[in-house]
Amino acid sequence: MARPADNYPAKRKELLTIAESIFLKKGYEQTSINDILNASGISKGAFYHYFKSKDEVLAASIDNLLDEAVAFLLPTVDDPNLGAMDKFNKFMEQKSKFQTAKMEYATLLGKLMNSGVFQQKYMFAMSHKMVPLFAKIIQQGKDEGIFQIEYPYETADILIRSIVGVPNSYAYKEYMSDDEKRKRYLLSLRGIIAGALGIEKHGFSL
Repeated sequence: MARPADNYPAKRKELLTIAESIFLKKGYEQTSINDILNASGISKGAFYHYFKSKDEVLAASIDNLLDEAVAFLLPTVDDPNLGAMDKFNKFMEQKSKFQTAKMEYATLLGKLMNSGVFQQKYMFAMSHKMVPLFAKIIQQGKDEGIFQIEYPYETADILIRSIVGVPNSYAYKEYMSDDEKRKRYLLSLRGIIAGALGIEKHGFSL
């Protein structure tokens, strides 16, 4: 049997994948480290070589999810043949595709957002990884005279945080379960984004 240090990144990723599948089946709170050990077949000592706690598994899982999102969105952000508005629309489209592909896991994250500690970790990770991508598009739009803003990075930060923080709303469950309320929410969000960027709200979709 290989020692824990052998092939460390691949084994750590394997444990993350196993843990994520259990989180989805049982729920995060109901999942124990023993559940992960039983499913992976490793010892507790070997597990602690990769993760110090279940919370650290979840934090790594979030980082992994956001890294996948960045890799998915980066080709659009760095495409030299697209103007800022085209990038903005494609960014929104690609973001939606990624979220749809990860919908089950995103639902789990939505439930976990009720935890203040988890919310803080998620918001920090999201800001660190996603805001620079969005800010790059906004900066290009400012340079092209399309987005009427002064501070691209700060604007991107505020908008990303506003979107990510939606699950904290008392009405979040209604947005997700009622088609009409979800439509009104999306239209309101589109109006806020358009207002922040100084563009026509009918010029893009969410």
